[in-house]
Amino acid sequence: MTLNNYKKWLLSSSFLLLSLSSWAQHNNELYNDGALIKVQAGADVYVMGDVHQMGATALMDHDGYLEVQGNMYSDNLFQQRGTGTTKLINDDVNAGQTQFISGSYAVRGGQAATGVDDGSFYNLQLANDQGVVWLNGTGNVADVRNTVDFNGPGAATANRIITADPSALPTNGAAYPAVFGLMNPTAGLANMLDNTVNTNGNMSAFDNGYVQGKLRRAISAAGGTYGYVLGLEPAAAGAQRGMQYIHLDFSGANNYDVITGYFQTGLDNSFGSQLECSGYQIDYWGGLDHGQWVFDDFTGAGAGDYAVRVWPQDDNFPAKTVWLVTKDNAVAGTADDCGGSPVSLERTGFNGFSQFGLAAADILLAQNKLLDLEATPIENNYIQLDWSTEEEDDLAHFEVERSLDNSQFSFLDQVYAQGNSQLIQDYQLDDYEVLPNVNYYYRLRLVNNDGTFSYSPTVVARLYGETAEENIRIFPNPASGNAQIDILSSQERDLQIRVFDAIGQLIYEQDAQTQVGHQLIQLPAQDWPAGLYLIQVAAPDFQQTKELIKTH
Repeated sequence: MTLNNYKKWLLSSSFLLLSLSSWAQHNNELYNDGALIKVQAGADVYVMGDVHQMGATALMDHDGYLEVQGNMYSDNLFQQRGTGTTKLINDDVNAGQTQFISGSYAVRGGQAATGVDDGSFYNLQLANDQGVVWLNGTGNVADVRNTVDFNGPGAATANRIITADPSALPTNGAAYPAVFGLMNPTAGLANMLDNTVNTNGNMSAFDNGYVQGKLRRAISAAGGTYGYVLGLEPAAAGAQRGMQYIHLDFSGANNYDVITGYFQTGLDNSFGSQLECSGYQIDYWGGLDHGQWVFDDFTGAGAGDYAVRVWPQDDNFPAKTVWLVTKDNAVAGTADDCGGSPVSLERTGFNGFSQFGLAAADILLAQNKLLDLEATPIENNYIQLDWSTEEEDDLAHFEVERSLDNSQFSFLDQVYAQGNSQLIQDYQLDDYEVLPNVNYYYRLRLVNNDGTFSYSPTVVARLYGETAEENIRIFPNPASGNAQIDILSSQERDLQIRVFDAIGQLIYEQDAQTQVGHQLIQLPAQDWPAGLYLIQVAAPDFQQTKELIKTH
């Protein structure tokens, strides 16, 4: 059945209906029980009642415009294709009522099922006069493959998608039975038109333009920033309602495929007090006062680094000096990645999904005042680290850490501190184990005599040139357990690693392959007796031997 002239049929019928009474929804339904319906490009189709799409052979090939004044029903067999637009509006029929979508107007699976087992919309416009379109069912009820417009043409107000029956709203996101999805993997918010994202921390004046309940988004394998315009029902300030905006920023390659999120109030994220944010004692957890954002990935085993930025709305947080995003009721992600406000707070270095909350502190335990930290390339040969302290109080030593990605840091060296001083103290360390044209990130771990510690800000330096000395380093050294070999190489190589004890007996060997730059290789030294060991790393054009002291 081709519907390029369906508009004319409805209009001719409408005169007869209007001469008898007002529009009657169930007298003007579009019912497809297994047929192919084609809406041609340029065609306008107006359904003054409900739309039903049922059956394994039911297919809507939709490249035009379909306007529906009633509700939309389907089963999980019906399929939908094309690049057309569907609008839900009730300016002629069902005025003053909400509209719903039921069944499976969705991609039935992950991204690989798009266009294969798929009842999803291409473009969906929302123009209900009550500002509510809701999903009637469980699981993935409705998806769009291109755009959703929360304030479609003819709308009296921006619409909210509710993933539950609005007559019996769940208190929290976990209990919302249905899921709305944006299965366009393009990053950003451009495919969620006329949303009411607000980043000033006060959503009490915004009732619509977001997904109330559960929202899923398709994620590009190449990464990008994905905003989740989700929350709970609107309410007054301080009630943690309205849109609780959050975005996920994927730094690069990942295999998460599709990620579903919701917001849950009163979800405790308490854990043992600990130092973070460069020496602050974390002693406040905002889960019970505000709530947490909960996410699941479609595969259940996705991987890839990402950052989280949150905009908690209408919160009742106490005043605190520093804030951080928590993951799974713990401090995770990049160490000391903290902020001064819960609004627009970001933390990097996460991997894997579950729940995110907020924690904070206003007590700084580390009393040692670091003036500065600088990293300077010297004669294109090595990187010189210089730092100073203005005040030292029971400071034991500095642990210099280095990273190639500003996320994963490893121990480089240790420098003893003056300990107790009210004068400026200067320190220096030279790092010769560097290659040209590589960014090296450095930070200091300030360790106190009682074992507490804090971190410095991160600095970066880079050598520019053709060559650099190749080297290996063993750490920790001395070692009480396992140790690591840090190999600095200017090229890929096949290596042989051999370990000899103090009398020259071979006790361990393994083959390895290096990449350009730094590479860490584990040494299973945990069960080796205390003593001196020689670590030999050899290739046809490269050989070095280092000593390792095992303490016990």
